[in-house]
Amino acid sequence: MAVSLHNLRYKIAAAAVVKGVAWRAARLPGARSAVTSLAGRLQPADEETGSYRGLLAGLLRQAVQPETGDAVAYDGVAGIMPAPEPTAAPDLDALHDHVRQNPSAGNLVALAATYRKSYIADFSAAASWYERAYEANPKDLRAVEGILSCGARSHFDWQRMWHYASALKPTRGPLATRPDFWADVDELFTPHPSYSLVRSLVEQLTEHSSTVATLHQLLLETLSTRLQFLGEFRAGTALRRAMAQNRVTELRGIPLESPLWLKHLLGAYAYLDCHSRLNQTSARPPLDTPHTLARTQVQKLQADVALLQGDPDPLVAHARQRATTLPLPGEEKMRALVEGRRVAVVGPAATGEELGELIDAYDVIVRTRFRPDVINEAPQRMGSRTDIAYYSGLDLSRGFDEVQQIAGSGALHLAVGRPLYWPVLEQVPQWLRISRFEFGLYFRGAPMAIQRIIYDLLQFAPAQIGIFNADFYANPKLLTEGYRDDAATFGPHSALNDPVVMHDLAFEFRITQRLANSGLIVPHGSAAQVLELTEDQYLRRLEEHSPLGLARQIRHRDAGK
Repeated sequence: MAVSLHNLRYKIAAAAVVKGVAWRAARLPGARSAVTSLAGRLQPADEETGSYRGLLAGLLRQAVQPETGDAVAYDGVAGIMPAPEPTAAPDLDALHDHVRQNPSAGNLVALAATYRKSYIADFSAAASWYERAYEANPKDLRAVEGILSCGARSHFDWQRMWHYASALKPTRGPLATRPDFWADVDELFTPHPSYSLVRSLVEQLTEHSSTVATLHQLLLETLSTRLQFLGEFRAGTALRRAMAQNRVTELRGIPLESPLWLKHLLGAYAYLDCHSRLNQTSARPPLDTPHTLARTQVQKLQADVALLQGDPDPLVAHARQRATTLPLPGEEKMRALVEGRRVAVVGPAATGEELGELIDAYDVIVRTRFRPDVINEAPQRMGSRTDIAYYSGLDLSRGFDEVQQIAGSGALHLAVGRPLYWPVLEQVPQWLRISRFEFGLYFRGAPMAIQRIIYDLLQFAPAQIGIFNADFYANPKLLTEGYRDDAATFGPHSALNDPVVMHDLAFEFRITQRLANSGLIVPHGSAAQVLELTEDQYLRRLEEHSPLGLARQIRHRDAGK
């Protein structure tokens, strides 16, 4: 879900000033130890995260951190980087001890955030701990965001989630005096809101869009997500556009404290298709880059901006330079498989198209979450071999032994995991490669599987990337039978919830369409047909023909529409 920056504009600017002054001061003789000592005195005891004193202490420590080191760590913007200390896998027992000793909101949030990590993915526990964090401090927006994100991926009780999010209703302004509007919003979070209620509320959101856009960012996120789970993808996307505009309003024209805020600003411009502003901000980022990590983060984001404009060369050059500085296991094997070769990316969609012979004609075949039994049953549709398979953090964690056995049998040359999986690996086996970084121009969410694969492959300069068995959820059937049994429909603990909660279908569609129009990918079959649609046509397809729009289709059927 989206990170809320509501009313943080001046705090971000102030943090940038503090960090810049501390960095410059630390370059004076003897000042580094003084800044480090001050950070230590400011840091609250027994608190993992959360207070302003803790945040200030963190800024000071960042300002004096060593340039680099012999360890390897995962960074949320740059990906896997040299570091003074490795990224340690989270210690749940230690975090529980912290909570028992000091059940502050900060410590509770830290524990909840660990449970939601993709290689643990206990979203029920995470949601419960976020609720406790909210009870400890109802003003902690991280708790509200976690309640929404983890609740939508676990218990799926919308009234329970709305209980917390509704506290963000405005207390002043035009909508604060509209009890009828909020009564309809409250009804939206009941299990089965009526056709007339949803239609009326969508009309009100459209009519008062400029006023609605001023609502709290997390309130907009909650409304957008709920509407999309009810099959209203156009209305949900309109609210996310309002969120992106809010993000721009909060971040433009101020000094940014870190490249993370630059990532949010560039992502918002990308979401709004403001490519002129996107290019200008990328070329002249409004932040200091005093050390290697910050410079690398900015260079990575600049390469992503160039790719979105159809130029993969900066990304290829950046990846090569990073590989020279820090070679990663499996990278040379990946380069040997992909560079200069024709690559087929085969998704799991149940398109029914018999393109197996064309798939097999490619030099390299790449799949998501390789299931040999599924492939072997339908080579005429899926192709007959697999060279590279990509896995989410959760799939790799839960299926590690199975993937190892498949790779050991020779059925697979290389498995690829996400960079955020790096901290839990003590040693990377020969059959596994952890991707160095992922596409960064998201103001909310993360890349979906097909888009993540395309981006990763483009770093290795393939001759061509063909896309097969991918319809971006726009057709009546979802996944090839047997591919995934926990994604049949929206609901409690369903993997199908993720495209709405963790991703953005409209933005993923636009990204993929831009890559196709630039000639960087060649879609086949259903993929080509869907990518010829306009965004509005695509969202209508989701509403009217996809299983993702089932709730809307049932409402319209029952209402005789």
